[in-house]
Amino acid sequence: MSTRTAIGVETSLRLLLVAGCAVVAVFPYYWMFASAVEPRSIFEWPPNLMPTGLSLNAFRKVLTERPVGLWLTNTALVAAGTSVFCTVIAVNAGYAMSRFRSRTTSLFGLVIMFSQMIPAALLAVPFYMIYRQLGLYNTLIGLAIGDTVFLLPLATWLMKGFFDGIPAELEEQAQVDGASRMQAFYRITLPLALPGLVVVTVFSFMAGWDEFFLARTLISSQSNWVLSVGLTSFQTQYSIAWDEMMAASVLFALPAAVFFLFVQRYLVAGLTGGAVKG
Repeated sequence: MSTRTAIGVETSLRLLLVAGCAVVAVFPYYWMFASAVEPRSIFEWPPNLMPTGLSLNAFRKVLTERPVGLWLTNTALVAAGTSVFCTVIAVNAGYAMSRFRSRTTSLFGLVIMFSQMIPAALLAVPFYMIYRQLGLYNTLIGLAIGDTVFLLPLATWLMKGFFDGIPAELEEQAQVDGASRMQAFYRITLPLALPGLVVVTVFSFMAGWDEFFLARTLISSQSNWVLSVGLTSFQTQYSIAWDEMMAASVLFALPAAVFFLFVQRYLVAGLTGGAVKG
């Protein structure tokens, strides 16, 4: 076999592998849409992969009989709040861990790393009691703060990694030229860490958009429901409206998919930028 033929076979195998991975990734979304446009049980056997008819009744019923717009608004507010809180705190905590190295900061880093291992269910009751005392229960800002608490450990370590890759000598040079430490941070270090900010912001926004457990625990009134909780309303005691649930799921996933399409280039640039030291 010639070298050119071997390269062609290798390229074909890689394309087949990529195509297979793409099918596996896209199929759940296709199945969700197919189940929305044709009433069916997603557990029927044998499965009907191709819908025999197209009907938008499920979308019409969801949009007219359910407060999907309110759920979307609440979800967007919580995700945006989570993204802002998480990014601001993670930037400062990650910078402190990167630049002020001592036993205290090392212990702090270990504590927040181990806190990531605590199951959310274990903290549900303490969260509920604290939120009732502080007046944060059944509020969107309280939910955003709760989501931030669970996302901060990973976000902080991500930012620390980006700050570690920026030479401290740049800040020292700026201070020699008359800048304060805060000015050196905001004018020199923070712009260089922009890829890290993008990664943490997108990561926290997507996590806040999809979160369910805390939303179900800390929100009681339907006027403050987010979409992940609203989806549970399609399940009654004796039946599940699969077509309506799948239609709502399509509406739930669409904004997140559009958002990801717009930020994916910046996200990839941030991830690859964080892999380069110095």
